[in-house]
Amino acid sequence: PQGTRDYGPRQMAIRERVFSAIITCFKRHGAEVIDTPVFELKETLTGKYGEDSKLIYDLKDQGGELLSLRYDL
Repeated sequence: PQGTRDYGPRQMAIRERVFSAIITCFKRHGAEVIDTPVFELKETLTGKYGEDSKLIYDLKDQGGELLSLRYDL
């Protein structure tokens, strides 16, 4: 969607080093790694959680798509 960005090789190398350090620290303390989308189509979330507005954070129109964040993000 509009407003998102791509990261080049140099930026990704830095991000990977940072995330690796964070993940290593968290794992050391018993955490497990998961990966979920930052946002989803609003219609997908309303299907999962219903119309409860307390669980869904709407984002502004992103190039014609109605997007939302899950309650846990």
